[in-house]
Amino acid sequence: MSAKKYVCNNAVIVCPLCTKPEGKLIVNSNVVKLQDKTWATVKDGKKPNLQFTGNCKKSDKSSVPCASLIAPDQWKNTGDILIQNNKALLDCSTIKCNYGGATISIKDDLQVTELPPMENLDVDSVTPDEQISKSIVSTELSK
Repeated sequence: MSAKKYVCNNAVIVCPLCTKPEGKLIVNSNVVKLQDKTWATVKDGKKPNLQFTGNCKKSDKSSVPCASLIAPDQWKNTGDILIQNNKALLDCSTIKCNYGGATISIKDDLQVTELPPMENLDVDSVTPDEQISKSIVSTELSK
């Protein structure tokens, strides 16, 4: 079992009832950052936050854009940590669309798990002016 990760702004979300199933989660509930990206919370579960460019398969002939029909419920499987008094979203968090009945999930939380390579800084080594003692001296304090 892998560790759960927190979700960042522009995370990739998926709706199985959208003709273009991948969308973006836009965070606008706070200004707290995680890895230089705004941290997603339960407040990021409204129409403007869940952005899909396809049409809803539940609409007449799949002709109506998801953006106009999406009716998000509440986020489930959220984290315990609070960001400005709102629970943080996890990569396992889901939200139901009350229009189509589909569960929208997070495909890519955009959290980076590897550190970027560090530049090699050419720094001259530092040497002390005098010999450093290699023995450790212990002293006892008298009362």
